[in-house]
Amino acid sequence: MDNPVPKKKITYPLPGPGLLIALSSSGWIGLLSLISFGADNGYAFLGLIVITLLFKYALITGLARFTLASGTDIFSGLGKVPGPKNWAVWMINIILYVEIFMLGFSSQMVVRLFNELFGIHFNPIYITIGLFCLLFILVSMHSYWFFRKLLIRAVFFIMVGFGLLIISITIPLNELIAGLLPDMSTYQWVYGTAVIFSSVGSGFSLLFYSVWLMSHLKEELPDDMKPNILRRAKVDAGMGMIILFFLCCLYFSIGYVFLYEHGMGAPESDLTLEIIFIIMNLGPYGNLIFAGVCMIALFCSLLGGLYGRARVLEITLPRTISGFHMNKQRYFLIVFFLVLSAKGSDFFFTQALAREFIAIRLILFSVLGFLLILIDKSLQPQDRGSIIWYLLMAIGTIFSLTFGLNLLERYFLLSLLSII
Repeated sequence: MDNPVPKKKITYPLPGPGLLIALSSSGWIGLLSLISFGADNGYAFLGLIVITLLFKYALITGLARFTLASGTDIFSGLGKVPGPKNWAVWMINIILYVEIFMLGFSSQMVVRLFNELFGIHFNPIYITIGLFCLLFILVSMHSYWFFRKLLIRAVFFIMVGFGLLIISITIPLNELIAGLLPDMSTYQWVYGTAVIFSSVGSGFSLLFYSVWLMSHLKEELPDDMKPNILRRAKVDAGMGMIILFFLCCLYFSIGYVFLYEHGMGAPESDLTLEIIFIIMNLGPYGNLIFAGVCMIALFCSLLGGLYGRARVLEITLPRTISGFHMNKQRYFLIVFFLVLSAKGSDFFFTQALAREFIAIRLILFSVLGFLLILIDKSLQPQDRGSIIWYLLMAIGTIFSLTFGLNLLERYFLLSLLSII
């Protein structure tokens, strides 16, 4: 009698990519923007953080539901959108590539922290070359599970480190509550909102979630297992957004307590170093802890950003370029090209250019939101999202378009007219 080997049950590991993708961007946005917003405006942007995280939660759970229902990743769905062939996929690939240039800020900050922390003056070029060589090796390993272990440990260290910093301060609850009602009357508010909405909880790299889920399932999933996988995906995304909310509160608190309450502004270019010199009441290891947390957070944002984009390009390029076949050597070339682009951004990507790009990225985010709603409507009735999901997606899409156009009008077009 045959004794067939039972099929291995497909599970959804927790924590999963929903949490990791959301947190991989927390280093960049937190250290380079949220602390600055806390220093300049206290907790005024907290309500916008809540709205943003709800929108990103809807995005991730929508991606999970589509992948489970269709048996394909989101890029297959985008390839079927009416219009020129694969136009939506190419749009996403281009914006993912352009986002690489913003990673240059992270590499610059890691170098500055390294020099200041150890009191040395190494040539930044040598340090960044070494940093990106390390990133190339890690991303080329092509292992999500390795990346998962690394990021889980890093997130734990970040939270413990910031927890130690926060123990010595008092967070004003009245300021927290007041921040739930944002004010959109000034340029600073519009700019801050745009940065938060486009970056908190990850940018376009969150589309990697669908690629991972499809790769993890490997085969058609029985219908009776789909509800459990989707339920765990929602828990995963929910955990990521909740932890990210607390991290955002910590970033705001550091800016508020150490700078805002002392009447000090926070210029973004010197923000992190300024705080290192100010944190003196945390004992002899206060600034060391903060610098260590910063370096790990920024490194994870670099690693996560490069890894997610490399995997997306690995999947999409063979589908969009006729006759193109992916192999290990070509994957290495993709990783090398992305690393080289991120390193090259150190030389020309400025804060002004970043603000202009944020406006364009927000507008494209609204296009993505509309496309996901359109794709979801094409599913069978039982597989579609709930009314609440459609409401969250609609609000996020409208917000993205409104803020993007507003920022484009207030900053980009005015700058263009002044040049003309």
